[in-house]
Amino acid sequence: MSDSIPSQSSSLDDWLCYLEQLHPSNIEMGLERVEKVAKQIGLLDTRSKIILIAGTNGKGTTAQCLEKLLLAQGFSVGTYASPHLIRYNERVRINGAELDDQYHVDAFFELEQGRGDTALTYFEYGTLGALAIFKRMDVDYVLLEVGLGGRFDATNIVDPIASVITTVDLDHKEYLGDTRELVGYDKAGIFRAGIPAIVGDLDIPHTVVDYGEHIDADLCLSKRDFFFNEDELTFSWKMGEFDLCFAQPAIPAQNAATALSVLYKLDLLPDATLIADCLKQLHVQGRFQQLSSAPLVYTDVAHNRESARFLAKRLNSFKEQGFTIHAVVGMLADKEHGDVIEAMTDSVDAWHVASLHNFRGTQATELAKTLSQYVPIAGTYDQVEDAIKTVMPQLGEQQLLIIFGSFYTVAQAITFFKS
Repeated sequence: MSDSIPSQSSSLDDWLCYLEQLHPSNIEMGLERVEKVAKQIGLLDTRSKIILIAGTNGKGTTAQCLEKLLLAQGFSVGTYASPHLIRYNERVRINGAELDDQYHVDAFFELEQGRGDTALTYFEYGTLGALAIFKRMDVDYVLLEVGLGGRFDATNIVDPIASVITTVDLDHKEYLGDTRELVGYDKAGIFRAGIPAIVGDLDIPHTVVDYGEHIDADLCLSKRDFFFNEDELTFSWKMGEFDLCFAQPAIPAQNAATALSVLYKLDLLPDATLIADCLKQLHVQGRFQQLSSAPLVYTDVAHNRESARFLAKRLNSFKEQGFTIHAVVGMLADKEHGDVIEAMTDSVDAWHVASLHNFRGTQATELAKTLSQYVPIAGTYDQVEDAIKTVMPQLGEQQLLIIFGSFYTVAQAITFFKS
């Protein structure tokens, strides 16, 4: 497309291309610009109650759990998530459903008319676009997933009724720091004085608690204020007067426990039967998602140390049943490749490496060079699709293929199987 500003009748693709060109940086920390634009067009003046959700992993799962539990009680819910897997529309849901392109186009047009000469990044534009849609739809509750860290993320311009940190681990070290304490402090920046601050991490960095206590947030901490246990069949959660036990959900028990604790703090917890029904139905795209049963193929967005550990745990349950595990991995250049592979060395028997062809992607030869310090490499491929086509015919009955390493890797796997 040309450099001209798209119109209200332009396509969503035209708008997204335009947004990618608007700002010289993919990420620019700070709230001043995005808050200024939000106030100029009145996006912060809303009756919707907002829940902010930060965390290294588990944000999307926790948000979907909250979404389903709120919808089941008759509330209207807007949910903002990133990144998307297949198409941009996945980033904004109203009552669990994606919207037609025109909703996004209308929101972007409104922003373009109101931002003046203030430069916004792609993510900032998307965040404000989501807030514009939620205000237009006048939803009861808004679930906002924080993009990066917390303190200086574009989502942190709102006044939440609750702030959530799902987990704290190392990711985006160049922005957040290289210790869990530094990362935790940044994420705790979404806390507010007197407002519930729910933390689901199982080993909470002291900086999270210190900051919460310093500003007098209403802290609610895992292993202190709420507890959960799980085994192969059941999941139990305990908080206050509630001591509930359900069938094991498909999502991580830690995220389910965090979501339930958020609703408890807000006096929005439904009855046990409704909770059990919601957890039973909850499946999140790209999170240990089964793509094929014969041969057995799964995909997962695991791309950092913590998510790789959780994936390894899932794979180990198959290994205990006698399965051999093959992996196709494709990763972005700015991720800690060694941390991820190290977490999974005992869980995978054969490694296949694929290139990701985008501005942050790693070439298979480069990734293989890093991985070969930890594990032997069975093959390198120019595309995720090429790797899948090569590995799948080799799989027998007691063999499983896991495709992981990035949202881009998962998107290509899902697209391949859909076609």
